[in-house]
Amino acid sequence: MKAFFLRAAPLALAATLGATLAGCGGGGGDSGTQPAAVTSAAAGTPQYSQPLLFTVNGSNLDTGLSVSSAGCRNMTLSTTAPNISTANVAYFRCTVVAVGAQQATVARASDGTLLTTVTYTVPEPQVTLNVSNGAAAGAGVVNGNLVITLKPAQAPITVGNFLAYVNSGFYDSTVFHRNSPGFVLQGGGYAADVNPASPVRPPLKATNAPIALEDNSGLSNLQLSVAMARTAAPDSATSQFFINLANNTFLNGTATTRGYAVFGNVTAGADVVDAMAAAPCASMPVLGLPAGDCLPSPNLVVLSARQTR
Repeated sequence: MKAFFLRAAPLALAATLGATLAGCGGGGGDSGTQPAAVTSAAAGTPQYSQPLLFTVNGSNLDTGLSVSSAGCRNMTLSTTAPNISTANVAYFRCTVVAVGAQQATVARASDGTLLTTVTYTVPEPQVTLNVSNGAAAGAGVVNGNLVITLKPAQAPITVGNFLAYVNSGFYDSTVFHRNSPGFVLQGGGYAADVNPASPVRPPLKATNAPIALEDNSGLSNLQLSVAMARTAAPDSATSQFFINLANNTFLNGTATTRGYAVFGNVTAGADVVDAMAAAPCASMPVLGLPAGDCLPSPNLVVLSARQTR
């Protein structure tokens, strides 16, 4: 991980900082001639794949700091409001790329002297899907949240891909277009509304580039696990995913066959998944679904998909 160096301020900014320090009783000396000293440092609330802010307090911080963390990529100094770095407080931003216990080091850039360390813990990320079929009260109603806990330590490419779609809003107003009873619920490809009476197959949403298949990550296609759908080509998954309704271990990769990449599990809202599997369903031949599979109708719509941890 490359450290980011906070170098001496330009002359105009140094003059401003000197005046600020003098006005606060900091003395009239040139702060640039004194080594940086740190009194405290802290990390904000970390979320996997999201920006994290470090705040360093001290004196003469404009003479040079090096801040680095193996679990946070692209460490950069913040110079924009509301986090404008000065001689007394420095702000650093990075993107969280690891889960579990992490540590950041704050060192003096001039000689590498370690000034302090900051420990922080990154939980496994979670995505909450709010799903509804808009049905009236009674049998067949689906209306609730399910939480997917993601596994970036085992499937970093797949989790990163899924979160990119989530955080761009891609999954909002998409549908679960396939209910394969006792097997899977599949979605993430079509925008609502998909009409089972239509003689024309609806267009798929435009997606990002396909990703490499992580089918040997140690995760298994067990009941309530979530995996990526793909074509016959191994490295073809884009946005479509499925929830396993049973222990479908035959979908795992083996030494001789490629499988389907699991990247998380439904850890809350199993009752919502049960309701989705039991919701009304209609045949729609133009979707090209296997025999016995059907399109939930009314559509099972993802009203929102949000990274909530």
